[in-house]
Amino acid sequence: KQWYQRRVRAVVQVYEQRQPHNMFTVWLDLTNEQRSVLRYFPLKFLARISPDWKEEEVSGEKEEEEEVVTQLGKRKRDQGVEDWNRSVPVCEELKGGHYDSLIISASYDPYPVLELLWATLRPCGKCVIHTDYLSQVVACANFVNDKGCSDLSVVDQWYREIQILPGRTHPDMRMQTGGGFILSCTKLLPGILEHGSGTTE
Repeated sequence: KQWYQRRVRAVVQVYEQRQPHNMFTVWLDLTNEQRSVLRYFPLKFLARISPDWKEEEVSGEKEEEEEVVTQLGKRKRDQGVEDWNRSVPVCEELKGGHYDSLIISASYDPYPVLELLWATLRPCGKCVIHTDYLSQVVACANFVNDKGCSDLSVVDQWYREIQILPGRTHPDMRMQTGGGFILSCTKLLPGILEHGSGTTE
């Protein structure tokens, strides 16, 4: 809980499902005061934090939304508008950037999320990415290396299932040993030497 003692401004969780995943607050045994800094932001709105986002894209999205409304009714439309209105303050926080760390762990490709959220990470901030696929972690490693980072490492996890039975506790006879890959690095200011090279940006 040392992260809270540093007077953290906000911790933003970008969630994919209809509701954010809150179980980590139970696992970390966070108090109500510590939970007060938590913010939640839907993954479907993440593209709106990009400086390249244009109002024309919003209008096109509204047209698609209207087509859905004709099939699902007014309640579905109102719910979508309410979700975005509730997410606007968090979106503005993300645009401001200067977060100390970026942690991405999901079943989908983390590269598009990394592209959008890299700018929100302050220089000297830590980035950690977990993915099940080597091709995805390589793409992310190339991205952060091109942007400028230090202490870049990719670790292959060795996952081992254990059978626990009375008098028969041992590693499972049939199991998947791959636990995915973990990428970690520290963001550098533009112009600083890139990881593994002798040239500046």
